[in-house]
Parts: sequence; C-alpha cells; structure tokens
Amino acid sequence: MQEHDQRIAIVTGASRGIGLAAATALAVQGAEVVLCARSASELAQACASVAAAGHKARAPVLEVTDLQAQTSALAAEEPIDILVACAGPARH
Repeated sequence: MQEHDQRIAIVTGASRGIGLAAATALAVQGAEVVLCARSASELAQACASVAAAGHKARAPVLEVTDLQAQTSALAAEEPIDILVACAGPARH
C-alpha cells in the first residue's frame, strides 16, 4: 500500500512546471489526481501523461480566479484529501 492510496488530490496549475511535478508525484504515491488549469490543451496533455504512466487522473479546466468555478469544481470532487495550489499569475 502506498502513502496516498485512496486519497483524492487536487492540484491547480497542473498543466506544467511545479504543478505537473506535484500531480505526478502524488499519483506515483497512489493518489487519484485531479489536475486543474485554464488551458484545456495543455491540461489534456498533462493528464494523458499521468494516466499513461498507469495512474488515476482527470483534468477539469478551471480558472482559479473565478470563485464560482472554484466552488463548483471543489464540490464535484468531495471529499478532498489533498489540495496543492500551484496556479501562477495571469498572463495578459
């Protein structure tokens, strides 16, 4: 049994960089990972790479600056065991 078996982990900013690394590490430890980011294409790629390694992952698109979107996304994933906030600043 791995450290995070049967736990649900939500990682924001998970389409690349530190967020993707955190999501991957949690998945390796047995967590079911919910990768969240605002870029649907990058997010799909990141989720596919985690899933291709044999881990449980899903990837809803989420704009973390939208409070209503946050509330809906988090409610859909309850109970949440682990939350990692890695979303970076908005780029214009």
